[in-house]
Amino acid sequence: MPALEAFGRKWEIGSDDLVYPSIRNLLIRIPWLIATAVVYSKKHKTLECVGAEYIEYFLYGSMAILSLMALGDILLIYNSSRGGIMETEARRFVPLCLYFKFLLYVLELAWNILGTYGLTQRFFVCKEAPETHILIQGLIICNWVILGLFLFFWLFQYDPCGSNFHTEYKLENYENLDNTHELPFTGRSHLWKYRLKILSCLICGEGKSKSLQNVYEEAARGFAYVFDGILVFSDIVAGLVLQCLRTELLRKKLNENLYGAQNPFSYKSSINYDPMTRKLTVPESDDWNSIPAILHYLNYALAIFTIPSAYYYHAGKLAKALCLKTQCCNFVPWRKQYPIFAEHDNCCYGKTASLRTFIKDEDLVYASYDNSDFCCPFFIAMDHSTKSIIVAIRGSFSTVDMLVDISVTPIPIDFPGYPPNFKAHRGILNVSKVIKRKLDQLDILPKLAKAYPEYKILLTGLSLGAGVATLLSLALRFEYPTLKCIAFSTPGGTVSYDVAEYCNDFVTSVVYGDDLVPRLSPPTVKFAVNQIESILYTSKTPKVRNFFL
Repeated sequence: MPALEAFGRKWEIGSDDLVYPSIRNLLIRIPWLIATAVVYSKKHKTLECVGAEYIEYFLYGSMAILSLMALGDILLIYNSSRGGIMETEARRFVPLCLYFKFLLYVLELAWNILGTYGLTQRFFVCKEAPETHILIQGLIICNWVILGLFLFFWLFQYDPCGSNFHTEYKLENYENLDNTHELPFTGRSHLWKYRLKILSCLICGEGKSKSLQNVYEEAARGFAYVFDGILVFSDIVAGLVLQCLRTELLRKKLNENLYGAQNPFSYKSSINYDPMTRKLTVPESDDWNSIPAILHYLNYALAIFTIPSAYYYHAGKLAKALCLKTQCCNFVPWRKQYPIFAEHDNCCYGKTASLRTFIKDEDLVYASYDNSDFCCPFFIAMDHSTKSIIVAIRGSFSTVDMLVDISVTPIPIDFPGYPPNFKAHRGILNVSKVIKRKLDQLDILPKLAKAYPEYKILLTGLSLGAGVATLLSLALRFEYPTLKCIAFSTPGGTVSYDVAEYCNDFVTSVVYGDDLVPRLSPPTVKFAVNQIESILYTSKTPKVRNFFL
């Protein structure tokens, strides 16, 4: 449901998200209540020590608080589990239950302070009934843990923008946005920027990097645009579950209506599919973007991921390569020596060795594994079978890459020769500029093009690498007119529509099935969130039951 309103503000939790926390509290408090009642009923007649009166008062108070807490949890479970996800009226008493629980927590805090003071002053020591002292110690420790979890839980759900929610975040402000508009920077954007910096600092220590400040700001714009506070996180998860169920039902019904029991591939293309061997038979072609050629160039797009790709596709070759082709093994007398032009590899050139499980040693020209701010690893290689000079760029594989991915604000493509209405993804365009400068400094491509005039330059990449390859092809297009680009799973929103139309002749974008990455962009993600909100309005099933569907 929309964010919970309580204590005069909105929170990053729904009124139907309190079922499981209340069940957890109930499972903790009921055993303690039973244990306290059992111990007191057995030992209260033997309490004739000096601290007997304090022990009795504390146990009476603890049992009363535990009983009231259990009652409050039961009320919360009942009220929080009522109605559908968007039927907030059915859960109108949840804030009242929270106020009641808050008062009980204040009372429990005061009682626990008194109990802690009594323990330090040894008021609860009784030699005739040592079990009561152990019980009181356990109660106090458990209560402090529960109070700490309670404080952490509500601090985690605190929304700094909750007090001015109604005036700042309205869907009308975003209705006309598309891939060519600048996203607004709002108060919620500041909140997301702060969160991303903390997350980046925790993961890779990059939170204070000055060169990434613009990346944080652009990523924050995107997150604030998509997650504008209308729905909480659990609503989106529940909506995705319902959307997946609905899509699966629609897909089965559509397949039955269109294909019946026949092979669906026969309706889509000339590709023959054998369901027994699970193999595709594709027609032969000499075109640079034919299916056999695309499958051939896919090896280069995967190769730049080095060790993970080599382990997955060539595990046996990887072990041999790491033993025989790393610089640490120069003592092996029969290994062939090839000059290595690689930057930012490890001391033994292990990444280059794994890269050579895909590419012949003599065909690898240059490799860079620099993954600093706005830079992606890439390599240059010769492919004599297709008469191509390959430039392969790695996709998303690090935290810095992720930050580049979500730097989605469109900006004009400022390569020479293009009109100002040509726009592209800010983060991907910045990476393509960095690689373009590095290629100009290396001066490798002009030399190779001169040495092999009949060869074409072909750029390729996967995911983020596909987007960079597409924009880099724009930068190199006038210098190398025969240049081509095979982009695998290009991120959605990489370029504006007019740029996509311009690239038709020399860029081929490959999308595999239901791949999510090519469909991701601020408008499509926002559309998906709106779809989730729509399906939540039509659902009458409580959220607590959606996760068991």
